[in-house]
Amino acid sequence: MASSKEAFDKLGMWKKSRTVLKLTMLTKGGMPNIFRGEISWLDADSEVVTFVESATRDILPIDLSGASFKVGKRAVEATHAIGFVVFEKA
Repeated sequence: MASSKEAFDKLGMWKKSRTVLKLTMLTKGGMPNIFRGEISWLDADSEVVTFVESATRDILPIDLSGASFKVGKRAVEATHAIGFVVFEKA
């Protein structure tokens, strides 16, 4: 497990470098939703990330408050009661 600070440091680095990411969101019992785009805004104190999908320019606010994190070289995974979210370098 990683701290939220470690996770948001990695996400902040990807935001700053405008890294294209694959975002996978899965709620318990549901089908995964997969998007491709970049992080446009984040607030580490509130644990909120705003992701912009490249093809449609849709804005996806993602609340990660209360999540547990795993930080890898190419991915950040957040798991909480309603499911999980994975940000990974595309």
